[in-house]
Amino acid sequence: MSLFRFELRKLMLNKRTLAILAIMLIAYAAVGFGTSYFLVGSGESYKTYSELAKPVTGLLDGQRAQKALASYEALKQRFGDNPEMIYYGTSSDPVLKFDVDYANFAGYVEEYHNGAPSDSLSAPYGVNVLRENLARMERDGKPGTFAYKSARNQLDTEIALGEPRFANTVEWGNLFTNWGDTIMLFILFIPLAFLISPVFSREAATGMDNLILSSRNGRRKIVTAKLSAVAVTALTVLGIYLLATFACGFLSVGTLEGWNAALRSVPHYVRAPLGLTTLQFTFVSALWVLLSGTVYALVVAFISSRMKSQIAVLGVSLIVLFLNIGIAALGTGVQTALQWFADFGVASFAVVGEVFAGYKVYNVFGFPVPYYAVLLVFMAAVAVLTSLGMYVGQKRRAVA
Repeated sequence: MSLFRFELRKLMLNKRTLAILAIMLIAYAAVGFGTSYFLVGSGESYKTYSELAKPVTGLLDGQRAQKALASYEALKQRFGDNPEMIYYGTSSDPVLKFDVDYANFAGYVEEYHNGAPSDSLSAPYGVNVLRENLARMERDGKPGTFAYKSARNQLDTEIALGEPRFANTVEWGNLFTNWGDTIMLFILFIPLAFLISPVFSREAATGMDNLILSSRNGRRKIVTAKLSAVAVTALTVLGIYLLATFACGFLSVGTLEGWNAALRSVPHYVRAPLGLTTLQFTFVSALWVLLSGTVYALVVAFISSRMKSQIAVLGVSLIVLFLNIGIAALGTGVQTALQWFADFGVASFAVVGEVFAGYKVYNVFGFPVPYYAVLLVFMAAVAVLTSLGMYVGQKRRAVA
């Protein structure tokens, strides 16, 4: 226990780090409150939006959809065809914002049945599209292929979940963006890498590791204490982020309205193959952030065990973090060639929105297995291998 306390003091329980954690708490609270206020405006704006949403909560209202679509077309004349410009241009007006959201919802319902022009042939969507694909494969004599099994599973899932329903999930959508977007990697994982990086490297840089490794405490106990301190530090930082953004986000609107709405009522997750409510998905998202963040912390610790410079550890850790973001920026051809690398990089498996927002499966012995299930196995393997690597590495180290 004394070893663990020593390592925890080095990483977190010291004046400098506690001051950093306090600053992070304030910053994360500002993220939660600021993004919520920017998205829904004042409490009165949110109340107006909520009153507009209540009468049409549920399946698509055709008349209200026509009115919203007409308003949306007028907004195109004002802001252009860029959806983001329209979205941000109406964020301060709850009436226009509702019209935009409901017009988009009408589009989601259409896509549920007939897909969208932007859907690729390799990732079809829409009940009617999937039925046509299945019929074609049956005519071609391919009912036992992986593609057929995947399309059948997807169609069964879509039918079971049913047509999208509208609900006021504005604040939940904001929360899931804070927890499940790439921006989280910048405001959460970079500070996490900074705090974890000295776990091995600080002692190696000063030569203190020679004294520690030759002490009466076995190297296994030393590594165990370090890994325990890494896990506690990671969970503390991640927990601060989750709690601060959740509490301050909903504090700005003063209500948990939409907690029992279907996850598919949240625009970004309208194609999610999960029959969960927003509250249930909140727990799933939180657990995923905690798990993926702890796995990344172990990767940083492993890098630290192989280097003497804390700056070098931080640099390599950030390269690992952002490598598949760079791949995504290189274009579709590169992404296709390096698909496995892109899918299993930190910037993919740690981003909830990348993992759960759509139907994505892997071919495992001819059976379609959800992307998130494959990632769970992958993250478990990374955690085990990095931990073993640190134990073996320290065991084989020579003492000067």
